[in-house]
Amino acid sequence: MEKPDILVFMSDQHNAMICGYAGDKIIRTPNMDDLARCGTVFDAAYTSFPLCVPARISFMTGQLAHRNGFIDNAGAIPEDQATFIHSVAAEGYETVLCGRMHFLGADQRHGFTKRFVGDITPQYWGTFDKADWGCYHRTNNDRYFDTVGGGDSPVLAYDRSVITAAVDYLSKDHDKPQCVVVGTYGPHSTYVAPPDLYSEYLNITPQLAATDQSIDYDMSIYKNRREKIPDDLLNKVRAAYYGMITTIDSQLGEVRRAWDAYLKRQNRKGIFVYLSDHGDQIGERYLFNKVTFFDGSAKIPLIFAGDGIKAGVRIKQPVSLLDISPTVCQITGAELPPEQDGIGLAAALFDGHEDPKRYVISESRTLGNERMCLGRMIRQGKWKYITYSSLEKYDLLFDMEKDPYELHNCIKEEPAIAADLYKKITDGWDIDSINKIVQNKIKHHKLLARWGMAANVEEEERYVIPESALKPPVVQ
Repeated sequence: MEKPDILVFMSDQHNAMICGYAGDKIIRTPNMDDLARCGTVFDAAYTSFPLCVPARISFMTGQLAHRNGFIDNAGAIPEDQATFIHSVAAEGYETVLCGRMHFLGADQRHGFTKRFVGDITPQYWGTFDKADWGCYHRTNNDRYFDTVGGGDSPVLAYDRSVITAAVDYLSKDHDKPQCVVVGTYGPHSTYVAPPDLYSEYLNITPQLAATDQSIDYDMSIYKNRREKIPDDLLNKVRAAYYGMITTIDSQLGEVRRAWDAYLKRQNRKGIFVYLSDHGDQIGERYLFNKVTFFDGSAKIPLIFAGDGIKAGVRIKQPVSLLDISPTVCQITGAELPPEQDGIGLAAALFDGHEDPKRYVISESRTLGNERMCLGRMIRQGKWKYITYSSLEKYDLLFDMEKDPYELHNCIKEEPAIAADLYKKITDGWDIDSINKIVQNKIKHHKLLARWGMAANVEEEERYVIPESALKPPVVQ
């Protein structure tokens, strides 16, 4: 039996609700919509951790973040830990990374046999400021409102380089079966879109659904992160974000066309996957970026299309970013890496089978009462439950069918459902043990950051931002 080639297109920070196929009436995503028509869409797909590095480590390893204490962007996969990319390469595939994966440390492969276009973010701890971001400096961190509008940016320039390299690679013939991961930085902030798209979406993006007036629960748990910015700035942020998603959609279409041409030329079977690592709140509940369990942050787009994949199918059962590792191994016949927390999706993809009892767990952390609190979310069927250690009085239960924007906490109305989900979400969740691992990691990362600043290690693979992408937006 011929093993199919696989291409995974992985964006960064794409809110799963902002897609045409997901029901958004404003956004233009014709290529994602076509992929959805041709393939299988997972309507309840969730990240394993709504933050870049922990999510991507889970994607690569198939394991929940708490196993190794990966709760922030300082985490790194141990060099002696196998990923599903190692498994696929061991099966005879060429494993290619083109663009973003947010690896930290000397090992920038973790199973990939080839890499084109290194990360735009640091290769080592303590080296964030090494690259010149011009007026965009640190807007991808804690100053994301400093530069908003229409123009060029380091993010947009980086993604163009990634797409060019991917299309170039697919224009050539290759002897081995291919497992290619194309990683963009968009639509991650900075909130700057191409001028025409920014202008197109300005003043037409939907109003906020979740505000202090529309929700019926306490937001004290996130009080340090809420930002009630002026309406005109909020409108600009949302317009830029919408424009960035349409940009990613266009780039996905470009890569998919090159992929289809490659498969036809090589007479190969193939599967194309689109997903993101997590989403972006873009102002809902006056929160921005990620690190919440609300669907804007925790839900991800996930579509499979290609040979053997059922077309036009919508899978309602919850699935996870963790499931990609065992699914790719199922499709390629590769050996599973040890201790997988995800479940392979082959039965859903090839037979349309759903498991109504399936539930998925996502993990995160937040600051509460001046201390770090670990959190978990569980999604089973239509129910979503959210809890944070030592902050259980803020626990939330949502009926996602009746309340897709998570406006009403029904925990008091459904005590039996809440008790059952709380039992499942806390099973084997040893907070004290996890905190010990986490605190130890934090100590190591602080020292590594001091080393990175002092040693000034050369970052050979870090993307060099072109001068033309450092200028302020032309439309603000």
